[in-house]
Amino acid sequence: MKKIFYFAILLLNFSLYAQPPGGNGGVQRSGSMQNQQDDRDHKKPKEFKSSEAAGLFYYEIDKVLKKLKIKNDDSKYKVSKALREYNFKIREISFLNSEKLSDLDLVINSFPKRDDNESRREMRVKVDEVIRPIRDEVHENEIKLNNDLESLLSEKQNKKWLKYQKKKKESLKPKKSENRNNQNSRPSGGRGGEQRRQ
Repeated sequence: MKKIFYFAILLLNFSLYAQPPGGNGGVQRSGSMQNQQDDRDHKKPKEFKSSEAAGLFYYEIDKVLKKLKIKNDDSKYKVSKALREYNFKIREISFLNSEKLSDLDLVINSFPKRDDNESRREMRVKVDEVIRPIRDEVHENEIKLNNDLESLLSEKQNKKWLKYQKKKKESLKPKKSENRNNQNSRPSGGRGGEQRRQ
């Protein structure tokens, strides 16, 4: 008799723990809620980063040396030195302008996306006022770096370097064409697709 009693309790406990509260519907709901959260995360537009807009980034020296296939120790040292000096200058520019850039990030990222054209125009002017002088300073240092590397690299290596640099800079630019295509995705001739191919 005791065995039957224990067996009945065991079955009761097993059936209680086997099914979570709310049944399968609860699991499906939490799963669908998770999917909705994931969709929202994917749809979030990329936040504006003023440092990227100003062209503030650093070169990974080891990666550059590997990319350019520099094997000579003397060349490695000189190229590394030029890149280190450039990175130092960019850190300096970044540090001196950090407050302005973080304030700009805050303003742009809290700016209503569906505002009138006049407000957007005013915002672009403000962005330009902050970004342009920094970008010009970065550009001056970039010219110096490129001149230094041109004197150290072979013609083939220099072409590789300029291609690598261009790709690196382009990766920071916001994808304007995609945004435009998303806004103008109406069934009227598909001009957006043509823009993407150009």
